[in-house]
Amino acid sequence: MLSQYLQKLLGKHPAKTKPIIDSERYDTLKSRLQKELFQPVDESKAFFPEEAALIKSIRTETAALNRNNITRTQAYLAFYNRNPEIHWAFLAHMVSRNGGYHMTDLKSSNMTHLLDRAERQKFFLFLERANSAIFADAFPQLLLYEHSKQKELPLRRYLPVFRISRFMAPIWESFIEEPHSPLLTTALIINEQRMLQERILKRTRHGEILRRLDFQLQEYLGFMKVIFPYANKQKGLHSLTGLTVERFADPKQRIATGKLLYGLLFQHPVVFRGVGHFTKEISHTGSREDYWASIYTSDGSTSKADKIFSPTLHDAWKDQLFFPPHSFDWFTNESFMEDLRSLPIIKKEDLTNEVLENVKQLKTLNEMKAIF
Repeated sequence: MLSQYLQKLLGKHPAKTKPIIDSERYDTLKSRLQKELFQPVDESKAFFPEEAALIKSIRTETAALNRNNITRTQAYLAFYNRNPEIHWAFLAHMVSRNGGYHMTDLKSSNMTHLLDRAERQKFFLFLERANSAIFADAFPQLLLYEHSKQKELPLRRYLPVFRISRFMAPIWESFIEEPHSPLLTTALIINEQRMLQERILKRTRHGEILRRLDFQLQEYLGFMKVIFPYANKQKGLHSLTGLTVERFADPKQRIATGKLLYGLLFQHPVVFRGVGHFTKEISHTGSREDYWASIYTSDGSTSKADKIFSPTLHDAWKDQLFFPPHSFDWFTNESFMEDLRSLPIIKKEDLTNEVLENVKQLKTLNEMKAIF
């Protein structure tokens, strides 16, 4: 099944894959996950004062860092720098950077005529809601793990307090027993996308907004790509690699995309080193000026009219209140485990010229829309 989705995603022959773990370990993990399906949810409220203080501390820190795309993006990177074995945090940092770019694109000079004000607001709120829900689910897990490195913690006891799927308890236990970064990363990709589907897209108005805007996004916004700046092509212009995002409304597709992005970031040393250097040198602002300063500007003055206006997130959007999503557990059947079997082997492609062409096309489309 995965190969079929990858084929549709890439428009090429099915991608080659490699097992994440050997068959014996997979069977053991699968057995542990199957048992979770028959266990009642144990949301114990009887905690010792020290445990209650830890829970309160994690909730407070998560809420503070979930203020907006900038704080989330920085939090993922800071965590990864402290815990480099948690690959997912670095992947999340880069995907979150792209989320910020898509948010500010809605206020860019290339989008002035393509979406009206109400549509921009709706799409921004969808992006913000989805990204804040993922952070609220994932970051407590990361902090619990980090605390467990200092003092042994029964993570299973704490996860239900933060409404985290029972799927993750055996995953974290397995990782603590025998660390395996690709397995944990894949599990977190699955968990966050399945959680997003169950708690946000199926049960709130944002799912309908996504379906309604999906065609417009494909037509107008990208040539939508998740990009990784990985090398200096010339002054003010980084070389890019990445993927085109298609059929975002399909959770299976989002999981496949997440796996591909993980492979692209961690399977290729030139990408990993280049992206790492970029994140150290360039603080995330949400403006595409961060990686293409010769093309974009966050300065909206007329003196910069020769460049595309791409505002910072702080200038584009106000912070939004975070409302915890419904607490339904997405892990309801064994079929969801299949995505733990393998990862795709992906080749690096330089997308710099393709993205440059897309930018020109989008600018032309916006100008034509202004006339008609």
